[in-house]
Amino acid sequence: MEKYILCTVFMVIAFSCKRNAGFLEQNKVSYDYELAENGKGLSYSLDEDTKYQFVSLFPYEERNGKTYLTFMNSIHEILFYDLPSGEFLFKTKIEPEGPDGITGPSGYYVISLDSIYVTTLSVPTLYSIDQNGTVLQRINYGETESGYTVIPTFNPNSFFYTPLFVINHELYITQKPSWTVPVSSTPVSVVINPENHLCKELPFFFPPLIKDEEFGHVGGFALSFSREFDGEKFIYSFYYDEAIYVAPVDHSEIRKYVVKSKYIDHVKVVKKRKEDMFLFAKNDYKDPCYGNLLYDKYRNIYYRLAYPKAALEEGVNYVAMTAQGRKKFSIIVLDEKFNIMGETLFPEYIYNPILLFVHPDGLYICDNHIMNPSFKEDVLSFKCFELVKK
Repeated sequence: MEKYILCTVFMVIAFSCKRNAGFLEQNKVSYDYELAENGKGLSYSLDEDTKYQFVSLFPYEERNGKTYLTFMNSIHEILFYDLPSGEFLFKTKIEPEGPDGITGPSGYYVISLDSIYVTTLSVPTLYSIDQNGTVLQRINYGETESGYTVIPTFNPNSFFYTPLFVINHELYITQKPSWTVPVSSTPVSVVINPENHLCKELPFFFPPLIKDEEFGHVGGFALSFSREFDGEKFIYSFYYDEAIYVAPVDHSEIRKYVVKSKYIDHVKVVKKRKEDMFLFAKNDYKDPCYGNLLYDKYRNIYYRLAYPKAALEEGVNYVAMTAQGRKKFSIIVLDEKFNIMGETLFPEYIYNPILLFVHPDGLYICDNHIMNPSFKEDVLSFKCFELVKK
């Protein structure tokens, strides 16, 4: 009887760990493949009102196959280009006030030209607008069924790649920790019903990268993450965690895979320093960490970014550099079972890994880094990379 009770206790503990911390899966590591340029490129001209420093960029494909490249500029316009030709098509203006006013838009995601979701960090509301900027719906979200207060921290952009996903007519958004809820009790994702505005948290909480009492005393990206959806599973890549976390739509089971860069010994959350913003950004910039994760539906593979430690030059404005990608980065490629297929280290100060997107041609990466000797602030250009066997 005692053995039965002990066995039951261990099973409950194991299930709890599996649900909250992630059940560690064994995956394979090989470096048989690499990303190589395939000679294809794309270029988009920017007008004088469009500043190069933006961090929200998403491709969009209509049902008829027409593809757009979209991005939001600093004056709160969403620009639409014909993706293959580079031709500018139109702008969607986000009004700051009036009947269609949205105060302080922080991000966006295009579901269709008649359903563009815009977020704001000022109020817990999702706005659905059309391509003319007309507000079609205001979705006010607040408290979940269990009493958790959803905070307006969802910011779909390219820097922290966390696009909005619509699954079975429900909206899946992400959360960030706040001062009001312990980090260990903050759900990473929340589901909103756009019809009745009811919401619920999913049973996956922030992994123990820091202690609750350390929140507010660590580097700015300590709990930052990327979230992708491959049509069946959600995948989370925390920037200071070697592992990725994989969950079904309902997040009933969390599986964990170690995806370590061969160019990073280890990652560590660094305590916040009492310095000015420039020095703080510089120290954050040089610390090794991981980055965004993207799914390639055309090849059924995944890309995870990694940022090795880099020596930094004096006199560089690292606050401005934050949205331009780091000096050094690599991309780890995973197969459909999250085995490591290869990792490619890219040359310094040539490519901007914040601005990239998946395409039938391959992986397009912006080659107009602000420190690139051939940098042009009125052009957004990309080079295409494909996975090849060494």
